[in-house]
Amino acid sequence: MFGWFMTSLVYYMLWFSAKSLAGDIYVNALILGIAELPGRVVAFVLMDRIGRKYTFMGSIGLGCVCMFVSIYENAVSRKIMYCIGKAVSAALWAVIYLYSSEMYPTKIRNLGSGIGSAAARVAAFIAPFIGGWLETSPVIPYILVGVLAIICSGAFMFVPETSGKDLPQTLEDFELLFEDRKEKHKIDNEKL
Repeated sequence: MFGWFMTSLVYYMLWFSAKSLAGDIYVNALILGIAELPGRVVAFVLMDRIGRKYTFMGSIGLGCVCMFVSIYENAVSRKIMYCIGKAVSAALWAVIYLYSSEMYPTKIRNLGSGIGSAAARVAAFIAPFIGGWLETSPVIPYILVGVLAIICSGAFMFVPETSGKDLPQTLEDFELLFEDRKEKHKIDNEKL
C-alpha cells in the first residue's frame, strides 16, 4: 500500500511542480509526457531480468536521487532530473500494478489492489499541496518526498519477489511467498 502511495506521490508531485521549470509550461508538459515512454519500456525489460521487487526498489531509489538533485537551482539539471523522474515514475506505475496483482491471493486480489489504488488517490490529492510549498521553500518538498522514497525502498526489502512464481491462490500460498523469502535469506546468511 505504501508503494502505491509513493508511486502516486512521486508521479503527481513531478506533474504539479512542473510549473517551476524554466521555459514554456506547454513544452515542458510535452517533454515530461514523452519522458514516460522509455521508463515503461525499461521497466518491463527489467521486471523480466531482475524481478519486480528490485525494479521497484531501483526505480524509487533513482526517483529519490532525482528529487534531491532537483533542489539545485540550475535550470538544465532540474529539467533533466524531472525527465528522468517522470521516466522513473512511469516505471513505478508499471511495476506496482503488476507486482500487487501477483502478490495478493486470488480471494483478496481485487481488495488488495483496490486499497493500494485508494492509497494512490490519497497521494494524488496531497501532491498539489506539497508542490505548492515550492513557492515558499524550494527545498522542503523535494526533501520530504525523497526521504519518503528512501523509506519506501527500504520497506520493499521485506516483501517477497513474485517474478517466476505461481500466483497465490489461497492465504496459505501467500504465506509461502514470505516463507520462501525467509528460507532464501537464511541460506544466504549461512554462506557468509
